[in-house]
Amino acid sequence: MTRRGAGYGLSTTILAGLMALGAGIGGEAAAQTPPPPPSAEAPAAPPVAPVPAPVAPTATSPVAPPAAASVLPPDEAIQSAGFGDEVTLAARPALVLTGKTSWDDLYGTFRKAIADLKVIAAREGAVISGPPMIRFVSSSDDAVDYEAILPVREVAKPAAAYAPAGPGQTPAGRAVRFVHRGGYDTMEQTYDEITNHLDVQSITAEDAFVEEYVRDPDQTPETDMATFIYVFPKTN
Repeated sequence: MTRRGAGYGLSTTILAGLMALGAGIGGEAAAQTPPPPPSAEAPAAPPVAPVPAPVAPTATSPVAPPAAASVLPPDEAIQSAGFGDEVTLAARPALVLTGKTSWDDLYGTFRKAIADLKVIAAREGAVISGPPMIRFVSSSDDAVDYEAILPVREVAKPAAAYAPAGPGQTPAGRAVRFVHRGGYDTMEQTYDEITNHLDVQSITAEDAFVEEYVRDPDQTPETDMATFIYVFPKTN
């Protein structure tokens, strides 16, 4: 198997004050001359109760929804994966975005394609259910035809809703799984080791193969990255 390598983060002002106390002073003047009656005192106006200051509403922090379960394999599963394990993959619903790129632009193109799929999934309410994949469909010396694949729980809307991607399935069937540890720039060495393994085991592989990105490149140092590579033996 040959594959070229490529380089690959209130305040509210509280009003305080009292209403002014109103006092009306009144009385009747004396009508007779001797002796003048004592002037009547006007009753004092009752005090007005202060207007309560408005109370600022208490800001309530929104309750964050529970974190979604990770769709990536646990580290234990990645660490225990062997080089050349025979596995059987089951088809799952997925969003698929096809494209073509040069060998030199592989990693950047794949990252963008997967990011685009995640945007489409979020837009259409499709729940991601597994790590993203790239399926190499065919290649020449200069370019690669590929499918970017994002597993989802279901594809419930008409196909046009997911454009420019479309509904599809993850690769399925009997496969040999290999593990690449590290960044994309050292992938070529792993593919050389895969070729040697297939030769020793006398396995003839299909031209199409799949890379599954089981650690998030946005949150994982390059040296800790891990990629599952699936090779599909030809059937007679």
